[in-house]
Amino acid sequence: GNHLKPNHYSTIRKIILTCMILVPFIPFISILGTGYYYFANSLETSTTARLKRIVDDHRQMIESFLNERKADLEFVQHAYPFEELSRAQTLRKVFQLLRTKSSAFLDLGIFDDAGVHVAYQGPYQLEGKVYDRAEWFQNVMAHGFFISDIFLGYRRVPHFIIALAREENGRKWVIRATIDTLIFNDLVKKIRIGATGEAYILNTAGLLQTERRSGGGL
Repeated sequence: GNHLKPNHYSTIRKIILTCMILVPFIPFISILGTGYYYFANSLETSTTARLKRIVDDHRQMIESFLNERKADLEFVQHAYPFEELSRAQTLRKVFQLLRTKSSAFLDLGIFDDAGVHVAYQGPYQLEGKVYDRAEWFQNVMAHGFFISDIFLGYRRVPHFIIALAREENGRKWVIRATIDTLIFNDLVKKIRIGATGEAYILNTAGLLQTERRSGGGL
């Protein structure tokens, strides 16, 4: 019969040797790939859970800050009647007391049910202005409580407000405070996530409400 040439034996030996080396690696590579997939998936899940926990914790901190300012205004609204707070001397005293509680209060105003700014304490000339068509005033009159997005308003300076309505003798009146956006920005910007992570607030329209450390304004 035909005899295989030496180079044919050499080729067969190489094929057998290659198979002996590669075949054991196939399950090893398969196990390695599967392990990497589950490791990466587990790492992503745990990182996402950690970030969610951090965001939830700081969301509660920010909500606590806002709720404390709301509680301050609720206390004033129930401690003083409309007529008394409409007096400049009384409102000045109340505003000073609020400032000792939190320096975040920039100004304080009282409004009647027609939206007239009947009394004001702060750095702007806003007394006597009418807000009946303002979105924030319509919201607070309808729902009793309102925290605005950051907006310009009459003062043409970015700010946001907390406003509460109360019914007295059959008529509603409103107390409104402006919150210092710099203090609020600092509160949010102090949140750090790892070496480069940052936190900022978006409104429901996706617009920035606080500044980003990495750049980008309101």
